[in-house]
Amino acid sequence: MNGSLIFRRSLKSLAFVSIAGAMCIHAAPVQADAACAKLSDVEIVQLLNRWRVEFASGDPARLSALYAEDAALTTSKGNLQNGAEAIRSYYKDLLAKHPMISIKPSSLTSDCGVATVSGPVVYRLSGERKGTRTLLGGIYSMEYALRGGRWWIVRHFLAADPRTAANPIGRAASNTSPPL
Repeated sequence: MNGSLIFRRSLKSLAFVSIAGAMCIHAAPVQADAACAKLSDVEIVQLLNRWRVEFASGDPARLSALYAEDAALTTSKGNLQNGAEAIRSYYKDLLAKHPMISIKPSSLTSDCGVATVSGPVVYRLSGERKGTRTLLGGIYSMEYALRGGRWWIVRHFLAADPRTAANPIGRAASNTSPPL
């Protein structure tokens, strides 16, 4: 009887080890997929909110620190700022105009190691004369990439043209050259 009990325990142990081994074999592809980081909509909005906070800080160094070294920022004039240093210089000039920003995420997508957010944006900048403001409106798009365990902005498109109450964001802008 004692030998029979040992045999049954050994058989159960062997079955458990076999099942556990089979599970490990089937778990390997799942673990490989887990390494492919996808963000939820909430996490994408949190990345955007971090950009908003740094933009509101007025510090171009803090804002440009969110961009990858090889990032590209394109403005509505078609000006391309390549690299974190060029982007810092761009924001240094823009932030000197004391902009206030309203930015809404209307499209959020995420795939393996990349995320994109886009939507409408409105800037209010200091105007030419004291006490005046310039209103700019358009769309933005930011693409993030996961590199070295951190999400970086790798591409950023800002389309903001001069706007008036009679010319809202939904309609084409005037032919005047935008200050961005």
